[in-house]
Amino acid sequence: MNRTPQVSVIIPTYNEEENIIRCLSSIKKQKYSGKVEIIVVDNYSTDDTVKLAKRFTSKLLLVGKERSRQRNAGAKAAAGSWLLFVDADMELSKGVLRECVELTKNHPVTPAIIINEKSVGHSFWGRVFALERNCYQDASWLQAARFFQTKSFLKLGGYDQRLFAGEDWDITQRFKQEGFPLLITNKSYLIHHESSLSLIDSYRKEIYYIKNIHRYAKKQPLAFSYQGSYLYRILTWARSWEELLRHPLLTTTFICYKFTVWLLWVMKKKV
Repeated sequence: MNRTPQVSVIIPTYNEEENIIRCLSSIKKQKYSGKVEIIVVDNYSTDDTVKLAKRFTSKLLLVGKERSRQRNAGAKAAAGSWLLFVDADMELSKGVLRECVELTKNHPVTPAIIINEKSVGHSFWGRVFALERNCYQDASWLQAARFFQTKSFLKLGGYDQRLFAGEDWDITQRFKQEGFPLLITNKSYLIHHESSLSLIDSYRKEIYYIKNIHRYAKKQPLAFSYQGSYLYRILTWARSWEELLRHPLLTTTFICYKFTVWLLWVMKKKV
């Protein structure tokens, strides 16, 4: 194997002018000696996303509508032997690509790799959601792989375009079911900048997720039995009790918010 294989980083976008420069800049700053290809797959943004992305890459695709379709299109156009999928509101720590490639070299069977995430919020609700997400660091049962060997990814058919929620969990499970080990980074990480959505918009996003997650639950019932379990999540939150106690208002808010989302989920199942 080439000691420094080419990696293609694929970013699906839609109206991400506030985030795209930060994301692409972090890719350019990677401490990786191999070639890095940046592919932006845009869903016909109406803002300056494409214009800004052109400062960093000439490889731009226009593909709608859902993220799975965008990601798969990027993978098919990729020249790299490895693929990394990130979202526009993410920022890579400088060692992400290097650590991912090193993990593949040190393993006898080609792995799929989960990259730990650290969330930050810049508004009140962004801080609420960041506090919750940070409870899931190192919780591999709830995280999804983002780094794949290109030929293995394409052989498995990529992301399931019939899924509009849970598609990242699904491909992780399919890699696992095909005998690919799942590894997780322990040095590098992704910084997830939580959106500044209003409470109403956040609930709309949750409702969209609830309406569509049943397809994934039907396809991967065993995995969803714990990924969708609030008991598992509460136990995971409990591991971070010291951090939660340091932020009583944020903690109380996110627990109340998750409780109302759980009620929406229960009502949906009864319909």
